Amino acid sequence: MTKDRIDIISEEEGFTNSYFLFLEALKVLSSNVDVQCNIMGNFNVAWEIKDDVSRGVYLLDSPIEKLSFDEKKEIEKLMKLLSLIPDYVLVATNTEDDNKKAMSNPCWLLLREEAKKLLQMLQSNTTRRQQL
Repeated sequence: MTKDRIDIISEEEGFTNSYFLFLEALKVLSSNVDVQCNIMGNFNVAWEIKDDVSRGVYLLDSPIEKLSFDEKKEIEKLMKLLSLIPDYVLVATNTEDDNKKAMSNPCWLLLREEAKKLLQMLQSNTTRRQQL
């Protein structure tokens, strides 16, 4: 009889994985509507992007202290802005037209800019993490 093997990752690995997934979500959020819809396969794009980026909250609660005070504040700011997206924008759809309409809502304009700003702010941290 064989036992299932359970791999346990360290807190450091967990942080690094979450960090790079968050960066990928930020890159999508910072993109234009056409790119966002294409990357997300026109499947619940608004909801999926919000959900993916919102998972970055883990970085704030992680026992691994790898973010500066300012980086944490910017992530918190982005999380607050995500919480302000109106429910009617978070449509469940798989059509290109509906997804583009949802992602063209003005509420995304500031979010895209904040995502770009945060990516820039995290650049030195990202470079350090890539060298590990």
